[in-house]
Amino acid sequence: MLLCEEVLITVNLLGLSQEIDFETKQATGNVKLDVGFRNDSGKYITRIIKVNNSTVSEYTPYLDEKINLRLQRVTFSAYLSNNRAALSIKAEKATIEE
Repeated sequence: MLLCEEVLITVNLLGLSQEIDFETKQATGNVKLDVGFRNDSGKYITRIIKVNNSTVSEYTPYLDEKINLRLQRVTFSAYLSNNRAALSIKAEKATIEE
């Protein structure tokens, strides 16, 4: 696990959704942002970033836009999912810089 105090990334905001607790079927107060970007070799990469204590309406105006996303108190965790490497990205706060 890697913890960063602040990260600034440029991404395309592809989608977003309110996180739902599968057991209670209630919203958790967190938002999942589906983002995409090109790496140095030109391959298009997609990731899901979980942002704590935020709402979908904060990010809706930026759907399908290229944005500068400032993440604060970010945790990166690698894990295996179906025998494939996966990456969990969780942020305490995310702001869009224009």
